[in-house]
Amino acid sequence: MDKASKKRVEIMEAAYKVFSEKGYHSTRIEDIAVETGMAQGLFYRYFDNKLDLFSQIIDMIIARIAAGVMSDAPGSSDTLEEYTEQLERAVDNLFEIFVEDPIISKLLFYEARSVDDTVNKKIQDSLDLFADFSSQYIKDGIEKGFLRPDIELRETAYAFNALIFEGARRIMLAKDKKKAKKVWKKVIVDLAIGATARH
Repeated sequence: MDKASKKRVEIMEAAYKVFSEKGYHSTRIEDIAVETGMAQGLFYRYFDNKLDLFSQIIDMIIARIAAGVMSDAPGSSDTLEEYTEQLERAVDNLFEIFVEDPIISKLLFYEARSVDDTVNKKIQDSLDLFADFSSQYIKDGIEKGFLRPDIELRETAYAFNALIFEGARRIMLAKDKKKAKKVWKKVIVDLAIGATARH
């Protein structure tokens, strides 16, 4: 990584922290400069403005979630039991991301929604991408005979993802996050498999 790239990462890490503490609208470039220990004017060598910086942080968060979502490819299960275990791993992977780094939830679920239409579109596009991936899981389950063939593929994918993101949000609000994670995983898997499995 070259010197300019390192400085960009340093600024993004500082801003990540400041945005989580102060919120997007209350954060000033000066606050981020103080956090990095650099002159305020140097900021503009690396980012156009505060919105540009925040938007790139959201890109970073989306990429991290995508890596968690896509870590266990569809098509690797041969039985309903294996398929269920794969689903459990996918839910675990996502919950771990949010539990390990609570700032993600704060920026994604709260701050980003009030920032800008382009940021909102970016989040919506990422949710569409995650739905595409969930649709592949569901399609694989249908083709292998684990799930009912009459399932509305796209809508079920969105509903499944909504359960996961709401679970992640609730886990972050819980006092006992370990317990909340266990409960939410069970609820999501029970609903996802119980409502769609071929009996």
